[in-house]
Amino acid sequence: MNQEYFDKENYSDIPLYRMNENPNGDLPFFIKRYTLSNATTKMHRHEYMQINYVYQGKAEHVINNQKFDIIKGDIFVIPPFIPHQIGAPGNLSAQIVEFEFMPEFINPNFDDIKNAESYLDFAYIEPFLVSENLVKPRLNLIGGLQIEVEKILNEAIREYEQKKPGYVLLIKSLLLHLLVLVGREFKTNLEISETHSIYDRHREAIQMAVEYIDTHYQEDLMVEDVARISSLSPSYFARLFKSITLKTFTEYLSGVRISKALVLLRETDKKVIDICYECGFNNVNHFNRVFKQRVGISPLTYREMMY
Repeated sequence: MNQEYFDKENYSDIPLYRMNENPNGDLPFFIKRYTLSNATTKMHRHEYMQINYVYQGKAEHVINNQKFDIIKGDIFVIPPFIPHQIGAPGNLSAQIVEFEFMPEFINPNFDDIKNAESYLDFAYIEPFLVSENLVKPRLNLIGGLQIEVEKILNEAIREYEQKKPGYVLLIKSLLLHLLVLVGREFKTNLEISETHSIYDRHREAIQMAVEYIDTHYQEDLMVEDVARISSLSPSYFARLFKSITLKTFTEYLSGVRISKALVLLRETDKKVIDICYECGFNNVNHFNRVFKQRVGISPLTYREMMY
C-alpha cells in the first residue's frame, strides 16, 4: 500500500486496522455478520477495502464528517485508509455484514490502491475507488437486486465459516459477482441525474412510503393506500416511485415479501403455504410463481439447498 496514506497529519490519531489482525489473518479477506445495538464503533480506518451491507434494522454511519442514517438494504463501500464509524445509539439496532478484502485479492495489479484507481477499464470496481471527498455514503438495494446480493453474502459467509476445499477461489468469484452487480447499480444511479434531483425534492415522501411498505407488507397493500400516506396523488406517486427506485410499486412490494419468505424458509420449519400467507401473498400458486421468477428456483428447492 502507498505509504502516503499512513502519513496524513489529521489521521495520525485514528486507529488503522490491518488485515492480519482479523481471525485467519493470513487470508486476504475477512467476512462476518454482526449485530450492533446501543453501541458505537470508534472512528477508525483500515488498510483494506470494506463492503458493509445492512441486513436488518437501522444504524448511523459517519464519514467525511457527515452522519447518515443507514437502513436495511443499504450497501456502502469504504476505500482503504478512509476514516469512518458505525453506531446504533439509543434504541437503534442493526445486523450488518462486513466483507473486507485486500485490493490485490481480486487483481494482482492492485497491490497499490493508486494502481487500482487508475485501472479505469476494470469497470466493476472503478465506481468504488473514488477520491476521499467523493466517497458516497450509501446505496439502497431493493427488490431482486437486494435478494441476489443477500444470497451472495450468505454463501460467502457459509464458505468462509466451513472452509471446504476450494473456498478461497469460490469466495473470490462471489466477491467479483457482488462487485459487478453493485458497480452497475452505482453507475446507473450516477448516470440518472434527473432521478437524483427528483429524489432530493421528494426524498422524505418516498422514504416514508418505503418504510410503510417494509412494515406493512403482510397487508393487502394498494398503491392508492401508500400514495395517501405520502400525501401524493396515486398517478404521480406511481411515476415518482418507479423513477426513484427503478421498480414499480408492485415489483418493490413483491421484492420485500420474497425477502421475508427467504428468511422464513431458511430459519424456520414453517410450511410453504403458511409462509406464503405470512408474507402477504393470498394465493400459494402466485407465491410460487413470483418466488421462482425472482429467485430462480421454487421455495421447496431453496429450502433444500439451505440444509
